Order: sequence, then C-alpha cells, then structure tokens
Amino acid sequence: MGSGAEKVKKLLHTARMQIQQGERKEALETYRKALKLDSENHQIIDRINIVEREIAAMEKFNKSRFSRAHTAGRNISSSGFVDDCIKRSDEAFSANDAVRALQELERARRHDPDNVLVKKKIAFLKRSIKVDGLADLVQNRVKTGDSRFAVENIRRIFDLWPSAPVLDGLLKMLEDYKETASDEIETEVPIVDKVDEQEEEKVAAVPPAETPVKIKPKKRTEKKKFVSPRRKTAGDGQNKMFAIFGIIAVIVILIFAINKFLCGRETQPEVIEDPPAQPFTETIAVLGAEDISMTLDGFPVDEGLQGVFILRDTIFTERTIEVSAPGYETLIWNRVFEEGQIRTDTLYLYSIGTSIIQVTFDYEMPPGEDDPGPQAVSFMVDGELIEGSVDSITTGEHIFQAFLDGYRTLPESVSVISAVDLNQTMNILASEQSLITIQLAADTPGNASFFIDGERVATGRRMTQVLPFGSYYLQVQMTGRREYGVTITLGEDGYNRTVSLEEIDETGQLMVGPEPWSNVYVDGLMVGTTPFGGVELEPGTYTVTLSNPDFQDDTHTVEITTGETTVIQYNAIAAVAPDEVPADTATVTEPVEDLPISSPFAIQQTSPAIPSQARARGDLHDYVTLAVLVGTDGSVQDVTIINDPLGLGCGQAAVDAVRNWVFSPAMQGDQPVEVTTNVQIRFDIE
Repeated sequence: MGSGAEKVKKLLHTARMQIQQGERKEALETYRKALKLDSENHQIIDRINIVEREIAAMEKFNKSRFSRAHTAGRNISSSGFVDDCIKRSDEAFSANDAVRALQELERARRHDPDNVLVKKKIAFLKRSIKVDGLADLVQNRVKTGDSRFAVENIRRIFDLWPSAPVLDGLLKMLEDYKETASDEIETEVPIVDKVDEQEEEKVAAVPPAETPVKIKPKKRTEKKKFVSPRRKTAGDGQNKMFAIFGIIAVIVILIFAINKFLCGRETQPEVIEDPPAQPFTETIAVLGAEDISMTLDGFPVDEGLQGVFILRDTIFTERTIEVSAPGYETLIWNRVFEEGQIRTDTLYLYSIGTSIIQVTFDYEMPPGEDDPGPQAVSFMVDGELIEGSVDSITTGEHIFQAFLDGYRTLPESVSVISAVDLNQTMNILASEQSLITIQLAADTPGNASFFIDGERVATGRRMTQVLPFGSYYLQVQMTGRREYGVTITLGEDGYNRTVSLEEIDETGQLMVGPEPWSNVYVDGLMVGTTPFGGVELEPGTYTVTLSNPDFQDDTHTVEITTGETTVIQYNAIAAVAPDEVPADTATVTEPVEDLPISSPFAIQQTSPAIPSQARARGDLHDYVTLAVLVGTDGSVQDVTIINDPLGLGCGQAAVDAVRNWVFSPAMQGDQPVEVTTNVQIRFDIE
C-alpha cells in the first residue's frame, strides 16, 4: 500500500510539471494512470475534469480564433468590414497619421487573418513608421553636428527601403552640412554603391564622390658626369656594368622599403580600436516608502543600502526608470544618460490617492457596427455620470463604465497607480460577447504577461479582451513570481479580477526564540538582537551564535531551506553560578539608555471586519498601514492611519481590529519600553 501511494504521489508531481510545460494532454493521461491506482481520490477526479475542460477550451479557441475579434455569427469571408478598415486606414495615412492607419489595418487583420492585401499594407506601414522615426533621428543629429550617427542611420534607412521618399531630403541635408561643416561625411556616404539598377533615379540625388586629383611627379634631370677621355681604361666597361647593377639594386630596396612604410601608414587606422566607453553612474535614494522596487528599461535594479539604488551602464540614450512600492504611487522617470556621467539624485514616493490626474475616455464599437458618434456614448466614474469624456480623478482604484442605447457594457475596475494622465478605451459589446479584464494589484510591481488558452494576448499591468461567450483558461505570468491560472466560463457578467502574484521564495527564514534576549551572530556577523522578526538567508548551512552576558554563548548549526522557517531557542546556561560570585564583587552594567531597543511583535491578533460598503463594491485587494503605539505591558495605547488606499471604511475597520491586539513589548536591555511600530493589514474582498 505504501509503495502504491508513493507511485500516485510521483504521478501527480509529473502531471503538474507537464501542465506547467503546456503538455495538458500528456498530463491528462498521467492523471488517469494515477486514478487507476487510487480510484476513490476525489482530488485526482477534480483535476481530470479541470484539465479536460482546459483542453476542450483550447481546441475550441484554435478552431474559432477568427470569431474572437468580431460579432458572433458574422462570416469571416465578408469583405465589407475589411474594406471599411482599409478605407479608413488610407484616409489616416493621407492625413499623415500612420499610427491610426496601422490600427485600422490591425482590426482588419483580426477579422480576416488571411487577407493578403491587408498583410502587405501592414508591412508597408510598419516600414514607413520605422523609416520616419529614423529620419527624425537623422535630422536631429545633423542639427547637433553628429554626422557619424546621421550617416549610420541613413544606411539603416537604405537597407530597410532603398527607394524611401525621405532619402532625397536627408542626403541633401547632409550635402549642405558637408559644405558648411566638415569633410567627415564625404568619406562616409558610399550609400549609392548599393543602389541597384532599378534605383537609378535615386542615384542621381546622391552627391557623387569627388575624383581624386593625380599629381604627376616631376621628371628628374640627371646631371651627366664629365669623364676625361684620358681616364678610360680597358676595365671601364665591366666596372660600369657592376655600378649599374648596384644602383638598380639600391633603387629596388628603397622602393620596397618606401612601399612597406606607406602601406603600413595606410592600414594603421584600421587596426586602431576605439577606447572602451566609460559607463555612467547614477546613485538614486528613494524616500517616503519601504519595500521599494526599481527597474531600468523594464529590468530590475538591485537595492544596495535601504532605499538606495546604483545604476551603471554603457547605453547612452534616454532610459526609463520606474520606482514602485506597495501602497505608493509608481514613479516613472525618463532620464538621458551621457558617457562617464556621475550623478546623485533623490526621489520621493507619495501614497496612492495623493495625486490628481486627468482621464480621457474613448470607446470601441463591435466590429462591423456603425459608429454612433461621441455624443451618443456616456461615461460613468465610480457610479457617477460625468460631463463629456474627460474627468479628474485621484490615483487608486476606480470603476469605469460606458453607456450606449441598444448595446451592453460592463463596469471595468482600473487600478491607477501612476500620476500620469490616462487614456481609457471602453468596450461596447455585441449580444453574444463579453469582457475579460485582469490587472495586477498595486502590491505587485513591474509588468506581467497575460495568456488566454495558452496564447499571449497582452503584456503590462492590465489585460482587457472582448470574446464570445464560452470557456477559457486564463494565465498571468511574471518572472520571479508565482503564476496565476484559472478556468472561467464567460457569460454576460464578464470576468473582472485584480490579482496579486506572490514572490517566489528564494531564501529561508531563521527565527530565534525571544527569551532570554540575545545578540544573534550568523557565521560571525551580527544580524540583530532578539526579539526580532527573524532574518532572511540563502539556502545552506550556517553557524549561529546566541550571546547574552548573563549566560554562556550558545552555538547552533542550522540548515536553511528555501521557503521554510527554521526556529532555534537559546539554551540558557548561566555564565557563573550565583553562589560562586564573591559578595564584594561590584557588577558593572552598561547604562540602559545605551542599549539597543528591540521591536515589539504581535502575539495575539484579531482580524478586521469587512465594511458593508467594501463588501458591496467587491474585488478589493490592498494594505492599510497603521502606526501603533505599544505600551510597556504589550497593550495597544493608540492607533493612527498612515495610508488607506482602499477607503470605504477599511481604514477604520483595521484600527478597530488592531486596538484588540496584544504585543510582546519592545525591550531595552531587560526593561520593557513604550514604542510606536507600523502594522499593515491586508484586505482581500472578492
């Protein structure tokens, strides 16, 4: 029996690994094998049912992908909607709005993925947008005198599109700059060498390379040496022959040496390498928050000292710095770095709800439906109708909804955590469509990838998809955090969820018993004084020493495991027996006021009641931060709200709950002291 249970356990582990790798059919077979060994296991039966539904949903998704972007029942071969999108795209492109033109074509492609004309137009527009961006860079760099950068990007434009209309103007700009600035560009614009025969008209616009001027060497006039006839002898002819050969040999050697010298000089610049770039160094101190996270262009930056981050890199351009912390507004800072630059900056984070931003609403009609015009659509913010399509809101959680007679709409929960004006597009739904909205909670920093039935559909902090009624498997993934996955049946009510992705434990925790107090040393390094909240350690073996002057040092060897807490207790052995201490020995003690103060910790807690307003609102997930004054007897003397991003009575509910808590008081030496400590109460209201 024992061996059978072990085999079932291994099969279940294998099935979970197969699901994580996307191999659901293989996982289903593995679960069925496990069920044969343990036919009464309801957990296995439930897992089989879930996986079967996921497989069916994915097969349905793959067979009917085209129906997800348009009204259910509409024939994908119909050309009316696609033609309208192409027409609007052409109009937008004529008005120099390439981005809008591309959006219309993307809508057409979602409706008809196999349309060759749409694919060609999308490729052309993407190339045009990229070329226009490079052209703007070239113009800016020519104005600043950076001709080398301009030439490199003209080459890139030519490689992307040899007949690009912007090339003529850019080359003319370079030619004008060459005449007024320097000759550097003359040697670096051999772009015309790559032009094929079909681009002869473009070649005419390219300034021809200057023909090098050949300088004829002056003829040497040899001075003939006069020889007296009387000095000629019979050996003169032979001597003259040897002299001629000698002169020729010397000339050949000189020519070889000169050529070698000149060749060496010509090739010397090719082997000289540019000196390595000097990295920039930016030290940033972040104030006003704890548990701070920072990213540079989306990549995490390690924290040095508490709240201090050091950026060091050799990419010298505009970079995006993003700073976030639970309960605080996310700060987005675009920064230009220069080579060798050394700077120090201080940033401050503000609590969510501090800043006021402007939100501008737009709407998206179901594909194929006529646009009724902006005047026909109304918008609501947090249950109140707004005037027009623009409103001012504070950062935090908000509920948005659009209204249009004859159509369905659903409220959308939006977490606004950055003090940046927001453009919000609301979806108008057809009769057989509904809305899926998933967003990251404020306590989950960074961006995630969102998947529907195994296909990635969005990247960022929020995903909104309009889909036909049916069953779907949703996933939210982020590096270093646990995945969120759920199978839903999408109906008229839609699906709206805010998710917190838990950080994957990469460390274990060491806890030390609070009595008697002790200084804690890990591998010889002091990490704190008990009682304290423990210390995070990498997995491995450590030597822990607990030290108290009234007792002998107590040494433990501990094994730290990822995600687990290891607890040790001071084995208190008196340093000197009381009867061995001489009566006249004076005890020297350290002044109490010089001793460190340990932090209080809760030993008896009460959960907060859920306010009726918050329960009616639903889908609330965040922390309320409180300042708690703990007395010398461990009782709560006073409670103050520091940050309440939820509102709706949650802050007061947290205060009422914490007033009933009991703490182990803060200690200074062996004396309890009154201190104020911060406490965070989490609310998860579905």
